Amino acid sequence: MPTKSKSNKKASRLEPPAKDKATASPETTKPAERALSEPEEPAKSASMPAAAKSSDLSSPLPLEQTKKALTALIKHIEKKSEEEAAAAAESSNPSKKRKLNLLSDDPSDPKESEKKSLYLIISATKYFSDKPLMKPRRITVPHPINTPDTTSICLITRDPQRLYKDILLIDENSPVKDSIQRIIGVSKLKSKFKTFEAKRRLRDDHDLFLADDRVVTMMPALLGKSFISVKKMPIPINMLSPAAAAAMETSAKVAQASASKKRNVKISPEDELARERAAVSAKRVNAEITRTLNSAMVFVPAANSTTVKIGFSTFSVDDLAENVAAIVDGMVSKNIVKGGWDGIRSLHLKTKDSISLPIYLTEKLT
Repeated sequence: MPTKSKSNKKASRLEPPAKDKATASPETTKPAERALSEPEEPAKSASMPAAAKSSDLSSPLPLEQTKKALTALIKHIEKKSEEEAAAAAESSNPSKKRKLNLLSDDPSDPKESEKKSLYLIISATKYFSDKPLMKPRRITVPHPINTPDTTSICLITRDPQRLYKDILLIDENSPVKDSIQRIIGVSKLKSKFKTFEAKRRLRDDHDLFLADDRVVTMMPALLGKSFISVKKMPIPINMLSPAAAAAMETSAKVAQASASKKRNVKISPEDELARERAAVSAKRVNAEITRTLNSAMVFVPAANSTTVKIGFSTFSVDDLAENVAAIVDGMVSKNIVKGGWDGIRSLHLKTKDSISLPIYLTEKLT
């Protein structure tokens, strides 16, 4: 027994502590851990990309990798457009000639006509939601994807639609009379746009759809797959002035209390229209439109992956990269991604018909 204890003590003196062993073999340490544990060696970090300098623990988005991916995608779009233009010029078939994109800012300009949308794919470690949310989340971006001059807006309202047309479009003092191209009431939407073809024409006629937040829950049933499949569901907006909204909420509570006491409280249709006319604020609608145009729309699915539009190929690489950073930071700060940055599995960039280019992959696979 004494012999064994001496040998154990001798072995313990010869064996280095576990902490020293870990530090003595830096080659077994992960690159990210070495970068954090050795900040005093500028010679090594000088050869690293600028992403390592710009990223920190709260926002590890690699800026240089993002710009490289965006540059590659834009070059891919330009090359494909040149190949299609060359093939169309060589072809004698008129149907194969380059088609102008009538939704672009300047269809006569080949660069504008061939502009393509770019998308960010966010994959998370957990589902974004237990069930799909029909109301998209808005994240403000530094470089707006839509502009008032080039965006056709359709607004869906409560009945009667004539009331809202008078307030928002007919009134000369309305700040949104030039911003909104069409207003449709719920009853008109039900009667005039029943068929799939009618819904698809409506969808293609406008770039952006807005809806009174009091009727937005009816939109999935009324508009259907033709809108949901292309993520063109109406975005909810608040059309009431704050004071009027508070007054209507109080009135609704009084009516509910009266109903519980079995009192017959009836409001004439004329009084209800007058109350609604006083409550609707064109100034508030204008503010909601401005906020929507300056935001990227995030549709929250019952899945662990979603796609967000970040801009067009006509944007500069720096502008697109700033939009990507704003969208990712917004999804983290608004808790759309559960767990913050630790909840993001990967980030990819792509166009509609290109492969996905990775810009961020987490090392924590939990």
